[in-house]
Amino acid sequence: MKILLVDDHTLFRAGLRMLLAALGKDVVVIEASNADEAIAVAGDNVQLCLLDLALKTSDGIDLLARLKQTAPNLIVVIVSASDDAQTIRACIDAGAMSFIPKSASPEALTHALRQVLGGEVYLPDELSSASATAPRPHLTPRQRDVLRYLSQGLPTKLIARRLELSEHTVKEHIGSIFHALNVRNRTEAVICASRLALVGT
Repeated sequence: MKILLVDDHTLFRAGLRMLLAALGKDVVVIEASNADEAIAVAGDNVQLCLLDLALKTSDGIDLLARLKQTAPNLIVVIVSASDDAQTIRACIDAGAMSFIPKSASPEALTHALRQVLGGEVYLPDELSSASATAPRPHLTPRQRDVLRYLSQGLPTKLIARRLELSEHTVKEHIGSIFHALNVRNRTEAVICASRLALVGT
């Protein structure tokens, strides 16, 4: 897996690079300290991007949108010190798959990265803590496939291409998923899927 680290703090990038190397032998890490460097390499077969929101020379949400436009298949995970609920929702709405607070302990950060590398959504406890009594909605295998790609921030057209379905069929599946999860949009669906551990299972 080729992973792009976008952070303007050299020390933090070095720490993440060491941690990622310890988690997977086949991980190749590319580093960028600003938006231009990140955009330049985003389409170079990079599967995963760990992005800091607080870059000195650019807005993190804007860069997230540019990365998804440049490389729609790219899975973006935010690693940021700004971890309020509004910011997290804005990141998911812009196409991020997961959000890892920089305030997390080394053990929590390792756990979060393991989940992300395993294709699962990771969100802070205040958004994703599972309720022991929360009912798990019934989703068909195809709906689970669509939900997984929704969680990765893929647009409908790319989901349709991945699953070899028409866009109309994918939109119908998305509507059924929203109804089953009792949510109104993709952001709420991703949060709910994380809370109920529906993605990556």
